[in-house]
Formats: sequence, structure tokens, C-alpha cells
Amino acid sequence: MENKSILITGAGGSLGAAAVRAFLERGYTVFAADIDVKSVPEGAVPVCMDVTSAESVRAAGEELGKSCEGLWAIIHLAGLYTMDSFIEIEEDALERMLEVNLMGAYRVDRELLPLVRRGNGRIIITASELAPLDPLPFNGVYTVTKRALDGYAHSLAMELGLIGVRVITVYPGAFGDGMTKGAIRAMDAMGKKTKLYPGVTERFRGIVVSNTGKPKPPEKLAGFLVKIAEKKRPRFRYFINNSLKLKLFSALPACAQAYLLRKLLN
Repeated sequence: MENKSILITGAGGSLGAAAVRAFLERGYTVFAADIDVKSVPEGAVPVCMDVTSAESVRAAGEELGKSCEGLWAIIHLAGLYTMDSFIEIEEDALERMLEVNLMGAYRVDRELLPLVRRGNGRIIITASELAPLDPLPFNGVYTVTKRALDGYAHSLAMELGLIGVRVITVYPGAFGDGMTKGAIRAMDAMGKKTKLYPGVTERFRGIVVSNTGKPKPPEKLAGFLVKIAEKKRPRFRYFINNSLKLKLFSALPACAQAYLLRKLLN
């Protein structure tokens, strides 16, 4: 593999770090972007970047322009996850979810597109297996942000395809135990503060854990991303380790979904 440069956002997280290591092993120059670069794997070029700040993204883009002639790929792994109800979530918490999960990708793509074009590269966006499915209660906050990201990625693929830049969307299920633990922590926090749903969150937590599918190692997703980055003609969309139970539930009529949830949670 000839030496090519890529940028990975969220490189300090478990999935991001696994992706950094996988691309380093393939001989890439990896620019590892995160708000805290202390946990970025050794061998990568750390890039301090806060995707919620246009100024931070712009500054990082200017530095990248001095360090590389072009990017073979941007891989979006920066993301924020929480569980809460729409009625009780604080407005600033909802805004931050949108800032990270949607606007962060927009800012990075907008700033770094010239480098991608110079490198004859592509953009790989990780959405969520939940994005194409009907939102579940308390998980809808996260799902809505990922649905918005999914719509952004689809439109971006159509637009940039007109100028020869490929945009690929990946819909991963559970990888590592970070999200499962995060969901449990979020449900516990919601259970302590909620006034509308006492007792429901504990039962819903059990449903979430048992129906999200068995988590796969982060390295499996990392290897999958390498394959997509190296495909000559990649597809628009890829799905990996998605939950069959969630798909079947989402296929039910909305009234049936609501009935079953009331039976399970009340």
C-alpha cells in the first residue's frame, strides 16, 4: 500500500483508536483528530480538533494543509450518545448532540473538501443502525441526530458525486461495550431525574441490553472501514452487525409498536 494520508475524527475513542491502528498497519499516514489527543494511538499524527467549533476545525484544516498535499479519505467517527426523553432533556444537551453528530461532520467536510479533491479521495460517514429504523422511546434523541446525519450523507453523496468525490455511509450496530455501558449509565441518570417515567427506565434498560445485539470487537469495524477506503468502486451504503430484532420491530405498524411497548414497560 503506497503511503496515503487520511483523517479520522473521534480518534481518541475506542472505535476511533482501533481505526487509527488498522490504517497505520496498512501504511497510511493517519491524522488522528480529537478534542483530546492524549489517547490517540502512537504512530498517528495528532490533530487537536473540536468539531463543535468552526474556528477549531478551520485552524486544524490550515495546519493539515501545511502537512499533506491531499487526503485519501475523511473517516467520521466523532459522535455523542445519550438516552433521554424529548420532554425532559435539557435544551443545551440536545443542541450539543446535534452539534457533534451532525454539524461536526458538516464543518469538517466543508473545511477539508479541497484536500480531499487534491488527494482524489472520499468521505466515509458512520451513521447508526438505528438511523433507517423507527425511533424507540428514550433513544429517539440519539436516533434523530443520526437520521439527520443520514440525510446529510445521502444528499452530500449526490452533490459531491457530480464533481467526482465519493461519499459512503456506514451503518454499524454494536461494537465494543462502550455504547452499551453508556446506554446503561444514561438510563440510570434518567431514572434518577425523571418525573414523568419513574420505574419505566429500569425496564427499558433491560430491553435495550437484550435487543441491541452482541457487541463485536472494535477492530472488526476498523478492518471493515479499511476495506471500504480501499475499494475502487464502493457502494453508497454498508451495513454491519445490525440487530435483526430491531429490524423486525421497526417493520411492525406504528400502532403495534406502541402497543407492545406499553405491554412491556407498564
